Amino acid sequence: MKKCAEGAAAFLLLLVAGSVSAAGKTPADDGIPALLKFAEQQQVAAPAPSVAEKAPPVTARPKPVIVPRGDAARLTALNQTLRQQAEVIQQQADTVRRLERRLAIQATVSPPTAPAVVDIRPLAAALKGIRRAIAPPPDLIAIAASLARQQRVAGEQQQRLQQLSRQLAKLQQPPALVSDADKQAYAAGVSLGRDIVQLQEQNRQLGIEADRARLLAGIADTLNGKPRLDNAAIDSALLAADSALQQAHRQRQQSLRQDGKAYLADFATRPGVQKDALGFYYRVDYAGSGRIEKGDNVSIVVRESLPDGTVIKDMELAGTTISLPLAQYPPLFRAAIGKLNKHGSITLVVPPELAYGEKGSPPAIPPGATMIYTLRVADVLPPDKDRQK
Repeated sequence: MKKCAEGAAAFLLLLVAGSVSAAGKTPADDGIPALLKFAEQQQVAAPAPSVAEKAPPVTARPKPVIVPRGDAARLTALNQTLRQQAEVIQQQADTVRRLERRLAIQATVSPPTAPAVVDIRPLAAALKGIRRAIAPPPDLIAIAASLARQQRVAGEQQQRLQQLSRQLAKLQQPPALVSDADKQAYAAGVSLGRDIVQLQEQNRQLGIEADRARLLAGIADTLNGKPRLDNAAIDSALLAADSALQQAHRQRQQSLRQDGKAYLADFATRPGVQKDALGFYYRVDYAGSGRIEKGDNVSIVVRESLPDGTVIKDMELAGTTISLPLAQYPPLFRAAIGKLNKHGSITLVVPPELAYGEKGSPPAIPPGATMIYTLRVADVLPPDKDRQK
């Protein structure tokens, strides 16, 4: 009983000390509930029980402790706060119990209903119809299979074609020219090729164009001894080609002759133009100075062209000259030089019969062409000085 009184007195002293400190200074709010602070203070203030206190309690009733009047008021306020908090806790517990009862009643009154069964048969029917609509017809499937086979065959043929192309490229590689016999054979082929090129150029001027691939095929087949036409067909084709060539040749000569006559007639009307006894027309552009003797060696520069302006040879541009005794020049040029003095120049318009005639000089000069020459005397040397050189 004495121990209980001492504990109660200590408890009251703690309350008094707490109230005094609270009256002197308001503690800062540290976030700890007041109830927890009171319990912490009571735990610290209560003295630790001794071994003697573990003895069974006495049955005598303790005498009431006489508490001072001020401490009793504070204890009463504390008890009131505890009761209010206990009431709040009790209200919350009652609310929890009410909610649990309501949940239990709802579970018994409204048992969980089974999920509704959805009828998917209309959807399945619709999907089946869509499959039938987009499914390819049997004939289309067959066409697709045939196309796949054709593509496979085409791929195989393409591979075969590439292989043959590689083999052909190897065969078409030019042979090596090592020995003299190799070079001679190649030179003979070059000579034959030049003749063919010249022949093609002549035919082109006449408006006849031969297909080069078939021309080369005929040569190759003949060399291999496997012509694809018999002799009768070959002779007939050659006769037809020759007839067409002669016809084109006559038309070309007639056209050139007419153009040449028109140019010559126009040139004849120009100032200073004269006609030589041989039949050509000339104009002395510069007479020069110093007579040229018959025995002199004369160096000349000539420009040769056609009435349409095509230049055949231009010795002036090439930087070349020709030097001969005057008596050794052809009559046309000997007559032209005779009309000049040293370093003189002259222009000649020569009809076909005094130039290359009806044959011309293919491929540059067509048959029956009127020729235009510009001649300049570059140098004249007496015969004895030429021999001294």
